[in-house]
Amino acid sequence: MEENKNALFGALSKALSVNIHKPSMYLEKLPAGSPPTRQRVYELLSKDQRMLAFDFLSSITTSTPRLDYIDAVLFAARFLLGNQLINECYIFLKICQNHLERTWGEPIDYSLVEEIGNMFYLTGQCNEAVKWYEKLMEMNEAPESKMYFNIGMCYQVMGNISQAIEAYLKSTLADSRFTKSWVNLGSCYLQIGKGDKAIAAFQNLPLSAESLTCIGNAYFKMGNFEEAIAHYLRAIEIKEEPGTYNNLGAALKKVGLLQDAIYAFNDSLALQPNADAGANLLILYIETGKFTEAQTLFRSIARILPSNESKMISKILDERKPAERRSTMIGNKAIEGLLGNLIAPALSRRQTAVNPFNVTSSPQSKSPVTQKSPNNTSPSNIFGNALRKIKK
Repeated sequence: MEENKNALFGALSKALSVNIHKPSMYLEKLPAGSPPTRQRVYELLSKDQRMLAFDFLSSITTSTPRLDYIDAVLFAARFLLGNQLINECYIFLKICQNHLERTWGEPIDYSLVEEIGNMFYLTGQCNEAVKWYEKLMEMNEAPESKMYFNIGMCYQVMGNISQAIEAYLKSTLADSRFTKSWVNLGSCYLQIGKGDKAIAAFQNLPLSAESLTCIGNAYFKMGNFEEAIAHYLRAIEIKEEPGTYNNLGAALKKVGLLQDAIYAFNDSLALQPNADAGANLLILYIETGKFTEAQTLFRSIARILPSNESKMISKILDERKPAERRSTMIGNKAIEGLLGNLIAPALSRRQTAVNPFNVTSSPQSKSPVTQKSPNNTSPSNIFGNALRKIKK
């Protein structure tokens, strides 16, 4: 047994030697009432005595509850991940899985096998991660809905959308209540321009502000801005979220309801200062010649904007002379070009998917970004000042 232990720790010691001198280490806060095993691991890791912590975990016997052991191991693994000690974490989890099987025997707990798959996912080795998730399903040791979801995430990261869709469909067939798969399935359909299928996927979600926002996002991407507005308004009636107000503002601007769009962006910022609504409102102020409002807003939110957007907007505001601030809409093609360059990267930033780990993730509420408003769009009486009507 001692020889086996020494062999296992040889590889870990080699990994440690590469990263032993990190200047500062992240360690998550120890929750009140943590089991003694986790408390001991926390004490050792707080002093960066990693080998002692790992030696302690490898010496634990059946006198310690199996779940307490797994809890402490995962705590240590998160410490390694949080400090980018990827190779060390992988070796450590392999060692602990072996110790778990040797010490507690049947039934074997495969929690750490899944964590190894997650490790590969986090380090961008998605093909390897897929193998570990498939291995768990072959052993009937993990829900198919969850593993197919993880596999779908891997394919989505690799840009293989068709296989990601196939995996998400298998996940929903295994458990139609696994909402994260419906969210990411819809997102994949939107990526390949199948808006109708995206909406059908989102409609399988329980009725909520999040699901209505997802459907609104799909309609927005399809260019059906009236339906997008209707779904955003329904979502806001259930729950007010800054992301939904931002998306509502983008859709209102698309149909020419510029004052309502300003209200929506302001409501988003009032709920929570955020770069999306801030940048969208700044652009709208600039496009409509409201330079005083734009400058006031810019001073208050410049710190939360991405540096490239902040510099671009600052340049536009600085270059405008008082005599040029007469028109309602900007006609300067150069400035319109700058705004176009500003908007394009923001769109990709809003296309996010739910992550594969044991974290409760709600459907995404971001997606649309404002574009230049049509100069001659006739406002629809149906939606004129609609936002004001639902406010308390």
